[in-house]
Amino acid sequence: MNLPTFLKDHRLDGTLLFGFYGGGNYGDELLMEVLAGLLKKRGTKNVSIAYQHPENYDTFHHDFEYPLVNMHSKPALIKAMLSKKNIVVGGGGLWGMDANLNVLLMSMLLFLSRWVFGKKVYLLAIGYYNSSTTIGRLGAWLAGKAAHVIIARDDETYTNFARINKHTNQDTDIAWYIDDLNLDAYRADVDALDRQVALSDKTLFITLRRFKENYKNRLTEVVADCLDQNSGRPIIIALMEPREVDPDGYALLEQWHASHSNVQILDFSFNPLALFLLFRRHHDRLVFIGPQFHAILSAHLTGVPYLPLAYDNKVQGLLHSIAPGEIPITVQSLQTADVQQFIDRTCPLAV
Repeated sequence: MNLPTFLKDHRLDGTLLFGFYGGGNYGDELLMEVLAGLLKKRGTKNVSIAYQHPENYDTFHHDFEYPLVNMHSKPALIKAMLSKKNIVVGGGGLWGMDANLNVLLMSMLLFLSRWVFGKKVYLLAIGYYNSSTTIGRLGAWLAGKAAHVIIARDDETYTNFARINKHTNQDTDIAWYIDDLNLDAYRADVDALDRQVALSDKTLFITLRRFKENYKNRLTEVVADCLDQNSGRPIIIALMEPREVDPDGYALLEQWHASHSNVQILDFSFNPLALFLLFRRHHDRLVFIGPQFHAILSAHLTGVPYLPLAYDNKVQGLLHSIAPGEIPITVQSLQTADVQQFIDRTCPLAV
């Protein structure tokens, strides 16, 4: 069973969409935008969206006429869960190396929703990886036992959840279904972003990522080296989350912008489909370098060359599926020479 088949066979009127939406992460906001759009297209009614910061919703999303539930208000969240027939977790590698107490709490709520309150629980296009923390593994067991249907987005997730729940199916990530939406509705979004970045020549689009303190890697140092070595190339350095979420990262971007005349900077403060469609519109002008799962997948789906860079099992699995013959580079082993060779091959200097 894939996601379109599930949505065709299951009427989801009376649903709470529950994930880590609203934190400003590009991948999470992309998944929510696509899933909500798919439900709206099918005429699904009485849907609410659990969202971390409702005041920021309009920055990242279109209005699907689905009311928001403030995830930081426990009474409001519990009231919403009790009032709905279905709880849907739509997308994301929730049970992976970044799993934390919030993931465990969410998993506990899913378990209680089914076994105490009798709700239908569906996990759609989600991820559970061997790199998960102990808290994540406990959370995955609770969520797996809560689910009536699980749709895994990759092999590793399918194997892990199939041990917990026999109603586990395998498909792919929600982003593969972007073209099922009416993308003409996003023309104004991509036009605004296009004016903001002002693309002309072949351009490097490079992203940074916040890692846990114990995750040692040289990504930031390698990017700094590459800026020094590529003063003749147009470069965009971006955060895949708002500057308010990563002020230190944005301050670093501002320093680089001030010291490199060829560098534009960007933080994530727009509809995620605007970036996806910008990649598609300018696929022949962009080259992507970054570790984020959904940024790499966006580049792949739009024909933008990308460096096969992985920081976790979920990205390793993605890269093996979309480029089976290519050996991913781990963030921990990344060297400046790896990136520069890729740049020289994909973004030659104009003669």
